[in-house]
Amino acid sequence: MARLLISGVLVTSPLVGAAGAGAADGSPAYRVNVLTYNVCGGNNKRNTCGEDLTPERRRLWAPQVSALIRSKDVDVASFTEMCYAQVDLLQRALPDYDFVWYGLGRSANCREIWSDLTDQTTAPNGRSAGIALAFKNDVVGAPFRRRLVVDNPDADPSSPIHRRGVLCAGSVIGMEYGVGCVTHISPLESPQQVTGEIGRWAGDVPVILGGDFNRKPEHPEMGTVYGTGLGTGTFTEVDAGPAGKPSRGGSPTTRGGRKIDYIFASQSNYRNAGAEVIQTNPELSDHRPLVGSFTGTVEGGQTATVVHTFTQVVAAAFAALPK
Repeated sequence: MARLLISGVLVTSPLVGAAGAGAADGSPAYRVNVLTYNVCGGNNKRNTCGEDLTPERRRLWAPQVSALIRSKDVDVASFTEMCYAQVDLLQRALPDYDFVWYGLGRSANCREIWSDLTDQTTAPNGRSAGIALAFKNDVVGAPFRRRLVVDNPDADPSSPIHRRGVLCAGSVIGMEYGVGCVTHISPLESPQQVTGEIGRWAGDVPVILGGDFNRKPEHPEMGTVYGTGLGTGTFTEVDAGPAGKPSRGGSPTTRGGRKIDYIFASQSNYRNAGAEVIQTNPELSDHRPLVGSFTGTVEGGQTATVVHTFTQVVAAAFAALPK
């Protein structure tokens, strides 16, 4: 076990091995490092995050999370239950990362809790709570923001309705143009709705999807996300066991001992290469960061991939220009 102190964050975890030099056919391989974190920025009705949002811990939040992102050389980070104020604080600490935000609601808690650290507590559209993505490389084109609807007939009808959504954006991820996405769903929204929305927008572009699914890995509805051998979906999960011997499992991501936070990737493009759940000291949320890696293989040689990526980036950039 490796022990590492990162700006006050105590990490106890197995080290993730380096990516191989290439595939068996000689194609060059590359690594994509990922993170997802439910930050509980505005607390909740059950007050499970009150102790994590004291002034002392809030002052540590952005320095510690940014240090973790840098130490793991994260390519795509996804955040749920995030206050707009936290985006501002984290962007200041990571000025070389590109951030994308989707405001889902107006939270008085977000404004009150974080206003002593920043006056940027509310987005221009008035939303102060939502989901966000951070990319090591520039975002290309217009992001995809979609509100989710109640669509799960098997859910308890008494479950509370929350404002839910999915957010995606394009960027160069690893060595290829890809799409990073984040979502946070309740029992009322199905995982299949999320992957369907992403598939219609992203097409056959490689996808990284992180977020809080509020379901354990063995839940039947997660079978629509997991791919070959584990379900009927098209994704591999970063914490689903070693490549070649995957399983629907993984380390708990909440203080209560549940695994409900995930990072998936399109199985036709990536293989999982190891993951770890970070125990911060002090705790900064009632969830813990999940970090890990995928490996991708450049098919047809690196030159073809560079041309393909450049073409995708230019096309997306022109498509985003005002008409």
